[in-house]
Amino acid sequence: MNIDFFPDGPAVQIEEESRILFFADIHMGIEHELQKHGFHFRTKGKERITRICNLIKEAEPDLVVILGDVKHRIPGTSFQEFYELQDLFLAIRKISPFCVTPGNHDPGIEEFLKPEEIRNKEGSLIDQVGALHGHMVPDPAIQGRLILCGHHHPIVSLSDQVGVALRTPCFILGELDPHIFSEENNEDEISRILMVPSCNELTGYGIEKTFRSPFSPLSRSLVIESAEILLPDGTYAGDLLSHLQNDTKASS
Repeated sequence: MNIDFFPDGPAVQIEEESRILFFADIHMGIEHELQKHGFHFRTKGKERITRICNLIKEAEPDLVVILGDVKHRIPGTSFQEFYELQDLFLAIRKISPFCVTPGNHDPGIEEFLKPEEIRNKEGSLIDQVGALHGHMVPDPAIQGRLILCGHHHPIVSLSDQVGVALRTPCFILGELDPHIFSEENNEDEISRILMVPSCNELTGYGIEKTFRSPFSPLSRSLVIESAEILLPDGTYAGDLLSHLQNDTKASS
């Protein structure tokens, strides 16, 4: 299995029998929803679509998998999303086959997709790799695999000895407690999770908050003691446990 990271996404491509490119959390239409809370941003929908399509052309995948939360509004679909979702899917179809594993922000997304472009929200196998958004308990059928998910929008802050900080999206790689799957799980099967950062430049959630107060089945089941932090280009940025311990000392 070959794994390539694309920091301009951020995205990751996994090659086994096929080359599969994974994005997560595009959140088209987020600017429209932020306006309701007093935050006014010019929509970057077109730029976002261009960035995604350029990356797909660079990676040349056999399939693109969007790991959920393609749109932002819950419930319903805003006028901004209505036009931008159509433009996004039409643009991707011209370049590569793709599918979506629906997220918690995606009710109604099926109106914009062909039936074969929608996958099970509890997860499915795609070329021997598990894929789901991450807000649901995963299907036992993907146990024992490398599983890719979105939903968590991981961001890490790194500081050096003089206090200069780098705040950047990151990947989280680690093992899952087998009890997440079902009471009939096989505890001898090791399942690894790769949490993919958000593709939307306006979103992000500190990993310190995520793993101190986990808000999803997957974040609650991550074995923190063996988890690792990877930067958008795949560079190893330390183990998760040490990062959480150091952050606790710094804030005390």
